Amino acid sequence: MITNSKIVITFTIFAILILAVIAVGDTTPQETTATPTVQITDLVGRTIEIPTNVTRVASLTGQGYDRFIVLNQTDKISVMYPVSLPWAYKVAPHLKTIPTIASQEDPNIEDLFNAKTQVIISSYFKGAIEKMTAFGIPVVVTQFTGSSGNIGMPQSEEEFRDRVKQEMRLYGEVMGPDAERNADKWCEYFDQKVKYVKSRTESLEASQRPKVFWGQGPGPQTTHTKNSYPQWYVEIAGGDYAAKNVTGTIAQTIPIEQIIKWNPDIIILGRNNNTDIVMNDPKWKDIRAVQNADVYLCPAGIGWWDCCSEGVLFMEFLAKTLHPELFQDLNMTNEVKDYYSRFFCYDLTDEEANRILKHLPPAI
Repeated sequence: MITNSKIVITFTIFAILILAVIAVGDTTPQETTATPTVQITDLVGRTIEIPTNVTRVASLTGQGYDRFIVLNQTDKISVMYPVSLPWAYKVAPHLKTIPTIASQEDPNIEDLFNAKTQVIISSYFKGAIEKMTAFGIPVVVTQFTGSSGNIGMPQSEEEFRDRVKQEMRLYGEVMGPDAERNADKWCEYFDQKVKYVKSRTESLEASQRPKVFWGQGPGPQTTHTKNSYPQWYVEIAGGDYAAKNVTGTIAQTIPIEQIIKWNPDIIILGRNNNTDIVMNDPKWKDIRAVQNADVYLCPAGIGWWDCCSEGVLFMEFLAKTLHPELFQDLNMTNEVKDYYSRFFCYDLTDEEANRILKHLPPAI
C-alpha cells in the first residue's frame, strides 16, 4: 500500500525534474532562418549581396526618389536625399514624411540604422561607400559623381542609351519583380522616343545642327562637360554640344570669353528661373543666341530634366526647340501629360503641364 508520504515524495521529485528542464532550457537544436539574399552587380561593377525582399531602402542619390516614383516604390524609402523640386511632392505627397540626409558624401549611419535600412542606393562616393559597408549595410551604386570627371561617363551615344536604361533596371532589380516590370516598361518607352527623335535628326549634316550651350546653373556659365547626359540628349535631338571637348570634372564654370568664341546658336538654362540672367547681361550681348533671342529655360518637373527619368522629355523638348520644322507634330503639353499619367500615376491638367514646361512650380 502506497502511503501519503511516498506520494508527496514522488510528486516533489517530479516537480524538481520539471524545474530543472525549464532552468537548463530545451537542448534540442533549433533551426535558424536566414534572410534569403540575391547577388546583383551595380553600375561600377561591384557584386553586392542584398535581401531578396527589400522593404526598407535608403535613396541617397541626387534625384533617386524620381526612379522610385516611376517604379511605384516610394513607400519603401527609409531615408532619402532631399527633394529637388516641389512637383515631386505634388505627385507623391508621401515623400514629405520620409527622413532626409544632409550629405551624400558623409551620411549619418545612425539615421540609416534607426530607419531599419536594408539596402542603400548611392552615387559613387568611395569614402561614404566604405563607411556604410563597414557597418554591414549593402550599398548599390547607380550613379557616378561630378567629381569622377569624364572617366565614368558614357563614351558614346549608344553607351549613353544603355546606361540610362541600366540605371532604371538596377533600381528595379533591387526592389523586386513588380519594380522590374515597371522598369522594363519605362525602358521600352525610352527606346520608342529615342527612335522617334532620331528618325528625324540622325541624317542632319553638321551645318544643320545648331550649336547649343547648356547653362546648367545656378550660374549661367556653369555647364556639363564631355560625355555628360546633356551632351547626348542634345546630339540625339540634332544639336552640336558646345562643351563636347571640355574635359575634367563633369560640371565646370566656363569663362565668358570661351562661350563668346563658341558663339552658340541656342542657349538652354537649367537651374535658373529667368532668362534675364543672360539676356540682360552685357557680357553675353554679342552671342548669336542672345541677339536672336534664342535663350530658353529648361522645363522642370519632379526633378531637373537633364539627369532624372524625365530626361526623355528633355530630349523631346530639345528636338522641338532646335528643329521646330521637323517636329511640328510634337505637342509637348500632351507629351508631359502622357508621361506623368503613364509613369507617375498622376493626371496633369493642361495648365499644370504648361507650368512644368515654363519652369514654374505648382500653383498655390
